[in-house]
Amino acid sequence: MTAVQDQDHNTPEENEVVVGYLVQRETADGDVSFWEPRNEWQEDPNEGKLYENEEEANADAKSLQEGDDATITVEIVFEADEDEEWDDEEEA
Repeated sequence: MTAVQDQDHNTPEENEVVVGYLVQRETADGDVSFWEPRNEWQEDPNEGKLYENEEEANADAKSLQEGDDATITVEIVFEADEDEEWDDEEEA
């Protein structure tokens, strides 16, 4: 399981492992979705494309931003803490 953190507000700590990057789109209404090239924008971050390379994620984000009024950013995905509980796992 992975955890998404906004790269503008969170700097990885020494013990945090970066597993990749997601392209995120946020509308003026606060709706958030994640880019997946075959299916376009997905609400679930686990459905978004996990980029291994930050430069590739930034290039796609820049391309997607053209002609889009929403805010498109690249978000760092950190390896989840094993002790961290996930609500969706408990529902299963």
